Amino acid sequence: MTQTLTDRHLNRATLARQLLLERSDLSITDTIAWLLGMQAQQTHDPYIGLWSRLNGFSHEALTALIVDRTLARATTMRGTLHLHTIDDLIGIRAEMQPFLRSVWLSNFKKRFGGNDEAAVLELARKLLDAEPMTAGQLGKRLAERFPEGEPLAMTMLLQSTDTLIQIPPTRIWGSGHSPVITRIGNWLPAPYERPIARETLVRRYLAAYGPASVADMQSWSRLTRLGEVFEALRPELATFTAPDGRELFDLPDAPRPDADTPAPVRFLPLYENAMLGYDNRRRFLVEGDELRGDFVNNVKPGVLVDGLMSAGWGIDSKKGAAVLTVTPYHQLRKADVAEIEREGLRFLRFMEEKAETFDVRVLELAD
Repeated sequence: MTQTLTDRHLNRATLARQLLLERSDLSITDTIAWLLGMQAQQTHDPYIGLWSRLNGFSHEALTALIVDRTLARATTMRGTLHLHTIDDLIGIRAEMQPFLRSVWLSNFKKRFGGNDEAAVLELARKLLDAEPMTAGQLGKRLAERFPEGEPLAMTMLLQSTDTLIQIPPTRIWGSGHSPVITRIGNWLPAPYERPIARETLVRRYLAAYGPASVADMQSWSRLTRLGEVFEALRPELATFTAPDGRELFDLPDAPRPDADTPAPVRFLPLYENAMLGYDNRRRFLVEGDELRGDFVNNVKPGVLVDGLMSAGWGIDSKKGAAVLTVTPYHQLRKADVAEIEREGLRFLRFMEEKAETFDVRVLELAD
């Protein structure tokens, strides 16, 4: 009989793998590789995620790696933007190609008009090879030649076919400019085929997100037919049972801390790897609070208290005065509030380093 792991056991294992149980001395590049990329739909999310994971992290250090092309931002897992090392970006993006094509067929094909795909792609590539531009600018230029289709449908055809990189000076700390894109060959060096075996992806996913189910990895990536890969690897993997009976897989020697291991307060970005890494997010949620795992309904970036999604945060900064407001979702202990205030002050100084005054406010729980 396999061991049953409680949600709290799973929580502590995930926090340890995600570098959220204690800050790490890993380099930024090694951390992003370890996590298989960082969710990057919002410009500042990777900065926030890394600040909560790494000792001595600075905005400038990450920006330098993006500017010098060590790291790059493109559409990969789930058809969403991620910040990757170059090997991972190219290898994972190739694995995602069938999914990205299916998304375009489902959501944009009917809005494409009677245009010829090859002709649209030829012009789109020519335009982006001539100069980087925003997606809106590209769509407008395409519409001049192909007025029947929606501009967005035409730009999304290119994005679902080619690897498009969002490049500086956009998508770095402090930049509010609309993202500028170019094709990968205009930004990164060859080779543009750097295969990653699915067995390798499964092992790496489990190392950073395990214990996890097949459905968890499929939800994280949108890759299909992963069950057969897990089965092929079963002899080398450890298996466990979740509280609801799901089968979970893991690397045998991966850390699985005791359930009572203390977990510090951590401020998370809106789109957080650790939350998006699973089909079943119970390991991060308080009983009866499933909506906190739904990023459509839960629009605030989260605060982990004792490892659980327990509050949301927002920052207001005017005339040199920065205020971090924390909104609890549940009743918090006085000790938790004090820790939120301490960590929150450090976080606020990171987020608003040019402010003159800093204030952290933890709101009372509404009746």
